[in-house]
Amino acid sequence: MKSYLSPFILLSIFLLFGCDYGLDSKKNENLPSEVYEELPSFSSFNLSDEYIYWEIRVGNMSHQDSTDDEVVVRYDEDIFLNLSPVQKSQLASTDSITGFDAWCAPSFCPVFGVALLPNEAIVIESRQDLLSFFGIIDTVAELSRWISTNNYGLRKYEITDYGYRVVASWDNDCGTRGEDLIKVFHDGTIEKIRELSSESYNGCV
Repeated sequence: MKSYLSPFILLSIFLLFGCDYGLDSKKNENLPSEVYEELPSFSSFNLSDEYIYWEIRVGNMSHQDSTDDEVVVRYDEDIFLNLSPVQKSQLASTDSITGFDAWCAPSFCPVFGVALLPNEAIVIESRQDLLSFFGIIDTVAELSRWISTNNYGLRKYEITDYGYRVVASWDNDCGTRGEDLIKVFHDGTIEKIRELSSESYNGCV
């Protein structure tokens, strides 16, 4: 009986401590530690063309007049103040009924971008437009803006050869929120590595 019990006990001990070690190794995993503080600076972006300015707007629900749009961030304010009257007019006349993101849940307000080349304004009204505008995701400002359109918030990051490794926050707007460890590649691909935490709360948007 003893000869049969000993291997069984040894196996049990091995599995027990092996499992604990696996859990501990995850807890002790080196997570990204760099913190990003977003500033409305045009120079934080490495854009795909000779753009001189861009801004992000949230549109109204009727989309009848671009003057009803709200500019939520300018990249950046000093550049905007020095634009010519013609350039400001080009901005003012540019509108969209779609966007690369959406606010006003459970209703819909499009979040879109308007950018200036030296002689024309362009609208950025889809995720593909935003990615084309960035070219590749190769600055932390672009990383932050890109993952926000994919329902993530940038908490901490580290730069890698493929792009970025990120601790990202999320909220399903209806009772659950948490953090994931994700990879963000230069081409915009986002790959979830694993969930780091989640918690429940009361209420839905």
